[in-house]
Amino acid sequence: MQSKRRILWFAAALILALGWYLADGYWGGREVHAGGPLPGSSEDPLVTKSYVDDKIQQLQKALEQAQTRLNTLEGELAALKKKLSEAPAAGATQVILTIGSRTAFVNGTPVELPVAPFQDAASGTAMVPFRFVGESLGAAVSYDGRSQEVNYALGSRKVVLKPGSLQADINGVMETLPSAPRLVNGITMVPLRVVSQGLGAEVSWHAAARAITITLIN
Repeated sequence: MQSKRRILWFAAALILALGWYLADGYWGGREVHAGGPLPGSSEDPLVTKSYVDDKIQQLQKALEQAQTRLNTLEGELAALKKKLSEAPAAGATQVILTIGSRTAFVNGTPVELPVAPFQDAASGTAMVPFRFVGESLGAAVSYDGRSQEVNYALGSRKVVLKPGSLQADINGVMETLPSAPRLVNGITMVPLRVVSQGLGAEVSWHAAARAITITLIN
């Protein structure tokens, strides 16, 4: 809804700006064109039909673009609401998180997060609470105090990460993460897509709602 309101405010501001521009251009033209065509006459270039038509077309194009964007946002929001209302497939686990929100959904049930997911400023990667995601997907979560590594174990799958390091062991293969895991208020935040897919989960991004859906078929 905030995205929708922002677009409507943008369209209103655009209309006001165009009105101001036309008025300013016309009255300013009285001085600029002193000695030329009489302001307001059919020869005044500031009020010719082609000039006005051109400005109207520009405004219509801007409004059409805003409407297209609004329709896209509404479609994505409707899809997300539908996904929230639907029960996951039998034997599946579904987790939905929203950037900036501490409320997550696990199989449709709201859960309060210790730290809200966020996007890393440098890479744009979604960072999420390590323990919450792992336990929600049914993985065993552990911490090795000696090596300072955090671990996921789910069947034959295993993910090993270390806060501050871009290197991760994903199912026995060393991979470079887009962002290093880090501690936020004592909570380990990790790159969502890499660790979720390391456990065999499917990850979807809903841009309009800034929400992420993680689905794992058990």
